[in-house]
Amino acid sequence: MPVPFQGELFTFQNPDGSELTLKGWGNQFHAVFETLDGYTVVKGEDGYYEYAQLAENGESLQPTGERVDTADPQTLALPQHLRVTRESSAMQARDVRESLGPVPRWMQRRMEAQAQAKAQSASPEAAPPSNPTTGNFRGLVLLIDFSDFPATISRQEVDDFCNKAGYTGFGNNGSAFDYFRDVSDGKLSYKNLVAAYYRAAHPRTYYTDPAISYGTRAQELIREALNSLVASGFDFSSLTADAGGYIKALSVFYAGVRSNAWSEGLWPHSWALATPYVLSATRRFSDYQITDLGNQLTLRTFCHENGHMVCDFPDLYDYDSVGVGLGVGHYSLMCYGGNDKNPTQVDAYLKHAAGWSSAATTMASGQSYTIAAGRNEFLLHPRSATEYFIVENREQAGRDASLPDSGVAIWHVDTTGNNSNQEMTPAKHYELSLEQADNRFDLERRVNYGDATDLYGGSGSSFGPSSAPNSNWWDGSGSGLDIESVSAVAHSMTVATRNTGPATHYNIAVNQVFATVNAQNAWAHVGTLGWRKITTGAPDGITNMLALLALARAKGLLVTVVADASTISQCYL
Repeated sequence: MPVPFQGELFTFQNPDGSELTLKGWGNQFHAVFETLDGYTVVKGEDGYYEYAQLAENGESLQPTGERVDTADPQTLALPQHLRVTRESSAMQARDVRESLGPVPRWMQRRMEAQAQAKAQSASPEAAPPSNPTTGNFRGLVLLIDFSDFPATISRQEVDDFCNKAGYTGFGNNGSAFDYFRDVSDGKLSYKNLVAAYYRAAHPRTYYTDPAISYGTRAQELIREALNSLVASGFDFSSLTADAGGYIKALSVFYAGVRSNAWSEGLWPHSWALATPYVLSATRRFSDYQITDLGNQLTLRTFCHENGHMVCDFPDLYDYDSVGVGLGVGHYSLMCYGGNDKNPTQVDAYLKHAAGWSSAATTMASGQSYTIAAGRNEFLLHPRSATEYFIVENREQAGRDASLPDSGVAIWHVDTTGNNSNQEMTPAKHYELSLEQADNRFDLERRVNYGDATDLYGGSGSSFGPSSAPNSNWWDGSGSGLDIESVSAVAHSMTVATRNTGPATHYNIAVNQVFATVNAQNAWAHVGTLGWRKITTGAPDGITNMLALLALARAKGLLVTVVADASTISQCYL
């Protein structure tokens, strides 16, 4: 979905043409707007903006009949910053989503990948990418202007913004191509075919008509432009499609500055066409994003939307309601994403899932690991394919210049979670949580979008079973991850795990075994210890130990193992 807005200024029009500057919070599914002095407003039945009052049940905002700027809200005894209940907010967001029609293809692909990961949850490996986003990808950009709003930004400028290495137009840090090349460590080359401007069949006022259901005229406009391309003989063959023949990415820019109120007309949004636009038996369009060109081009939203369409990345903010958690704040492009013209990087979780890891090392007891910022070097501590910790080094420089903090980021992943669930309970929690070193969990509590005490580094930095926050799994059981120290914040940082030493565990059951294809990497899930990797170079050999553990599991025999927090070095019946 388009990046959320938090306290952003918007200029809206009343039916008589008078303008209002309002602050907004929300996204394409749910939003709330206030005057600059904090009084909540809604549209009245006549289309004019009025001060709002909260319904007695707290489930809706209702117009008071008093128009903004013609009445004094203080004399009306209205409270400031009115919000509906979380439950009502979620219901309204769901209604908007359902009104837009079928879910996008990228959501369907993601749900399939999550189901596959859940089916593999017995595996001790941390979500190996099933469909990596690597190699050469190509999307399509449509440019549209109107008889009453002709183009002011050239097609070549948009092409450079999408594709030119080293682009600096409008103050951006590179092009979209540069961004994805950099954050993928060179593993993704993403470019766009930018079509010539299409002059819409009607004036812009036709498409922005607020009386027409949200998204209807936007999709009509997209189909018009595609029809024109087909009629001109445009070659679509180089566009990247998924296994079902759906072209992954369609981005639409229309001339001028957005004029609609929220969730009306051509208000910027992304979704799927009500019915696919069929090019041939093997190629069709479904997913799209549409936004105004405005007066300048900026990277953050464009890269965020293409993160969905190209990489199947989820939103990491709460898109069900306003006034609750802030997801992972500015620590990922797929949440608030930092600066418009130099967005922050994608987080380690989604990079690893996309196949962008340059080094992904499973941590063991009593070891030290060095990881560099600006490189996709990750440390892993897995419980299963769905729950694990992943660690990276982030630095306030380059792509991450607008990051709230520098240091080691420790992420807790549960692919069955959802970043609309800020409760931090075993049943309801984020898909991706930042373990905030200050233990305040400001992101979940909506205090800020990240601050200077979130990441780890320097004296006193540790993360383990007795630290705050601790390294437990979401069900409260110990994970075995015990980071003893983290070096001072720098471009290259060292993470050291505590040497807990091996212990002998007598007469325990073998619950499961797992091995890679060549059996040179093998694990066993034993007793209440959980998964442990069979030590590489173990005296009895990986193959022999795996065979013994597999036999014990098959026969229901108990074993004795010598194990530390992450490995098994010996076992016998």
